[in-house]
Amino acid sequence: MSNAERFIVAFNKIEQFFEQELNDAHYVPFVRAAQQLSQTNTVINRYLNDLLEFSELRNAIIHERTEIQYTIAEPHDQVVEAIEGMVEEITAPKRVIPTFQKTLTTLQIGLKLKDVLEVVNKTSYSQFPVYHNKDFVGLLTDKMILHWIATQMEQNFSNLFQMPLAEVISQDNESANYRFINKDTNIYQAEDLFISSMKQHERLDALLITEDGKQNQPLLGMISPNDLIEIP
Repeated sequence: MSNAERFIVAFNKIEQFFEQELNDAHYVPFVRAAQQLSQTNTVINRYLNDLLEFSELRNAIIHERTEIQYTIAEPHDQVVEAIEGMVEEITAPKRVIPTFQKTLTTLQIGLKLKDVLEVVNKTSYSQFPVYHNKDFVGLLTDKMILHWIATQMEQNFSNLFQMPLAEVISQDNESANYRFINKDTNIYQAEDLFISSMKQHERLDALLITEDGKQNQPLLGMISPNDLIEIP
């Protein structure tokens, strides 16, 4: 199969996906469909410029063919590989579960700071979901611990380490530094949540994953901004 044929096969798969997503009784041109879907689909929005360029290349291949067996525009290998990879990402993007599925280390609100620091040292983790029995309380981060200790410098350190975790959480509870998402969220939607929070100057340290995105459900995994850097 030539590069042109491979390109058209991949392009047609994306076009068919657009038709399914729009579910419009009337034909919607590829460019308009891409622009329309990019408003709600984070993956399509991510690749919108490439898709528009691929549309032009597709037209050159199909409409400017001078002979049955001759194509005026033959895509380079990199272009074909790019659109073939894009098909998978657009039609079946990676979900946060199982991509970020893990058993998390959680803390109970009744723990003393000394015990919390021992867990931090043992695990080398920087974020911990905090619970009161089975009820979610908040997300503790190493930055929150450091900031709280800095505000308590005048205290006796022996007493400081005996303070309950509830004190640390309560001092940093003005706004939630986490969001719950459901397990079917794709990785690009997760990335977009972090980007949106930065644009709005909001603090978002982690996304907590549960079955339906509800905080009263068991945790299935957690995503930090650094986790997403490792995803291509």
